[in-house]
Amino acid sequence: MRYIVIGKRIFFAFCLLFATICVVLVYSAGQVLQTAGRAVHKYPIYSVETDKQQVALGINCAWDNADIPQLIRILDEYNVKATFFVVGDWCDKYPESVRALHDAGHEIGSHSDTHADMTRLDRAGMIREIQDSADKIEAITGERPILFRPPSGAYNTTVVEVIEQQGFYPIQWDCDSLDYKNPSASEMQARIFKKLRAGSILLFHSGAKNTPAALPQIIEAIEEHGYRIIPISELIYQGEYTVDHEGRQHPSE
Repeated sequence: MRYIVIGKRIFFAFCLLFATICVVLVYSAGQVLQTAGRAVHKYPIYSVETDKQQVALGINCAWDNADIPQLIRILDEYNVKATFFVVGDWCDKYPESVRALHDAGHEIGSHSDTHADMTRLDRAGMIREIQDSADKIEAITGERPILFRPPSGAYNTTVVEVIEQQGFYPIQWDCDSLDYKNPSASEMQARIFKKLRAGSILLFHSGAKNTPAALPQIIEAIEEHGYRIIPISELIYQGEYTVDHEGRQHPSE
């Protein structure tokens, strides 16, 4: 009888130990999964953490090229260098405009090859969109772009990973003019200044009805607030960096 009691105690102790080990393993696995989830969730660059009073102007080119000479003239008048994100198909149609933008000293970034939704492509398709557009830009300008802005701002972690793996910086924006909806110049300016701060990246489009009329007053207002407008590649941190959940880029410590 004594041996039966001792045996039961050993059995219950073993069960308790086994249950404790299981709980610890489950908790540890959960922590690993949470950590891994945080590690793989990636964001593109919407803005840059900086103590310098500077912002960047990004202009997407996917429609026609009718206003390109006017945009070049306006930017030259204010001695501003912008970053133009061009689609590969747009390069095919308007190589002279790509060349003119480059010759005027503006930065050329990629906006994909066919303006496809990158989130709907497999990795091979994403790579084609990135590299084919870069090939076309390099063939015209002699320089390979390092910036990539996903069409329509559509992205997920895989898209950001592939962009970075291909040697490009994924670029979004934190100040959207909504110029494609044809707001007035004053409405665009009001939208921009709701969020404008040091390190902001602005979004405009070539081919938008009121953008040429709005740019002069917006540039003047930005400069009156003490900001300097520079190309995006000069605003961002190149090399090692981190991007927080709001898309704010920070230099690695």
